[in-house]
Amino acid sequence: MDASLLLVLKIAASACIGLLIGLEREWAHKDAGIRSFALTALLGTLSWLVTPALVYAEVAIVLLIMLLINVYAFLKEQNLEITTSIALAVTNVLGITIGMGNFLLAFTCALIITALLSWKTELITFSGKLTIEEIRGTLLLGFITAVIYPLLPDHPIDPWNLVNPRTIWLTIIIVSGLNFINYVLLRVFGTRGIRYSAILGGLVNSAATAVLLGQETTNDVSQEADAPTNILLADMAMILRNWVLVMLFALPRGLKPALPTLLILIPMMLAAGGLALLLILRMNIKSTKPSQKPALKSPLDLRSVLIFGLLFLALTVISGLAKRIFGAIGFLAVIVIGALASAASSSVLVGQQIQKGQVGDLPAAIAIFLATVAGLLENIVIYWVITRKPALGWRLVFYTLPIIFIGIAILVLTLLFHWA
Repeated sequence: MDASLLLVLKIAASACIGLLIGLEREWAHKDAGIRSFALTALLGTLSWLVTPALVYAEVAIVLLIMLLINVYAFLKEQNLEITTSIALAVTNVLGITIGMGNFLLAFTCALIITALLSWKTELITFSGKLTIEEIRGTLLLGFITAVIYPLLPDHPIDPWNLVNPRTIWLTIIIVSGLNFINYVLLRVFGTRGIRYSAILGGLVNSAATAVLLGQETTNDVSQEADAPTNILLADMAMILRNWVLVMLFALPRGLKPALPTLLILIPMMLAAGGLALLLILRMNIKSTKPSQKPALKSPLDLRSVLIFGLLFLALTVISGLAKRIFGAIGFLAVIVIGALASAASSSVLVGQQIQKGQVGDLPAAIAIFLATVAGLLENIVIYWVITRKPALGWRLVFYTLPIIFIGIAILVLTLLFHWA
């Protein structure tokens, strides 16, 4: 590129970055606005272009300006302009970065800075809703991802080649991260209605959601009419979560080995959602009553992470040994039993077995079907035990059976097509 053209581009880019950040500060009615930020960015760029040694002097000037801004605010008995001062200093550094020719870094940082400044209210509101357990959970996720994961060996450590510490730990990271995202959504939207709680709670823990729905019905008899709908929504969310987890861990090997598994889960999920929609349309009533949030703990507290990790490790070892000793029957038994404790762990295990090629596509499809059925029936039993209403429990069985029958039909068709 021609040297003159490059010089013009640097000056223009520096001015654009200053104008972008300064526009937000001007909109926020700060003393340092569009002109101040544009000039600060240009000062950094020009200093570097003249001579890098000049940067030391101009940085000192920017620091003096920051000091004067805060002294002025102090004398006027206003809040100190800490955020504006830092933004001004960063804008100056971005101007230097443009002078060095790193356009991508400068523009990326400028956009992030502008977003952080303009989302002040949203960020403060969001942080105000966080609990200390959730903050600690976020730190824990960062620790297990950035510190522990790189230290683990990336090879099997047992005589049967079943336990790869890094693979198991990566599974814990992914599942914990997904659960935490669902949990945050539930914390934000859970008070808008019991149906939101049913869906989002089903994504996190369908069994705990069944407990909540049972308690809602016990405390408010009017919720009985909505009970089948809410349980079906939680079931739909659980099946969706199982589908996502199988996809996530099986797809590195390709879609074909996971296809029978996915063909079973998708119709079952659609059946649950379709039945819930029919019930909603038949009632023709919008539930506006806010519900309590499901009594779910943050999935990123140390105890939850360790319990899931130990459960998944146990399922990995036991299912591997059962498969070696008893064949596919042993593997299926472990998956079903594991689903009663954690459907997510069974789904992940099925996906990993598909990805490693250690289980065929049909046994994997049967395994995820049985695990899903175990979860569906477990939700009914939990709800029935809490409410102690046999008539309502039989209604839930009546609405759940079509979901199971559709899964059986798809499974039989898959087997017939395979044998043909």
